[in-house]
Amino acid sequence: DYDGAWEALAGQLDAAGLHVDDVKYVAITHAHIDHCGLAFRWQAEGVPVVASELEAQSFLHGRNIIGYQTQYVFDHMRRVGVPEERIAGFIESRERMRRAFRSGDNTGGGVRRERWPGLIRGTPFRADEELADQAEIRLGDRRVVLVSAPGHTPGNCVFFEPDTGALFSGDQVIPGLNSNPGWHWDISVEPPERFRSLPAFADSLDRIETLDVTHLYPGHREPSDQVGDEIERVRRHHRKRQGQLREMLAEGPKAPYELLTTMFSRLPDRRLWQAMAEVTGHIDALVVRGEAVEEDVDGLLTLRMV
Repeated sequence: DYDGAWEALAGQLDAAGLHVDDVKYVAITHAHIDHCGLAFRWQAEGVPVVASELEAQSFLHGRNIIGYQTQYVFDHMRRVGVPEERIAGFIESRERMRRAFRSGDNTGGGVRRERWPGLIRGTPFRADEELADQAEIRLGDRRVVLVSAPGHTPGNCVFFEPDTGALFSGDQVIPGLNSNPGWHWDISVEPPERFRSLPAFADSLDRIETLDVTHLYPGHREPSDQVGDEIERVRRHHRKRQGQLREMLAEGPKAPYELLTTMFSRLPDRRLWQAMAEVTGHIDALVVRGEAVEEDVDGLLTLRMV
């Protein structure tokens, strides 16, 4: 949601020969605000919003879906060796971007205005229907199945239409892109536990591959009919990154930040959050498979191969 977003959406519907009144359901794949930011507006129009029951609580955070976990992320970064000046640099770069959005600056702060036309809002909402895995949505004689696909978020899902082979994949499969594993902490337990997103994401790719998908409709970029190729491309990327980690760790135990600076030698501060999440995800994959172990060395988390 941003200034003019609803009008832009209505214009796209009009270009397709449709109207807002023609929409009977809105199905949400996950709680990131570029995917659910207008859910509250659809509800105001009387359109029911459906989503996975596993993601239900996350929608209540709205724009703060990431913000409420920020302190956990920074604490984790410190524990894996990220210097305070890098964390401060990331915070400043994020503030620069926010100031650029608020001022209408199309060039400052690293803003790509053609991608994000304005400051993105996220209004909290509660889904009208919270569905379990394999639940069906009936649209006349058509049926769409919710398929749980945790990874990008803990409650992420995709929607599959078995009769046509159409998969509405959100951020799970995006043609030409590698969906970044995210930071997520379960704050319902004490101390809060970090969700190991990339191993779950890989398992969800395996699950999607068992579906008879012929057409991919992603949350970003253009549709594709090369679903198997896209899944294999992501797996190749994962194998490459995890192979790099194995090579670095063959030299001996290392802290994740040391692995990060070797893998991304020219990383700008504004990319620290994403890059650290990616490296952490591939570390998680090695740990879950039993190839590596995490050890605390004088308060510094280090990784070594088994």
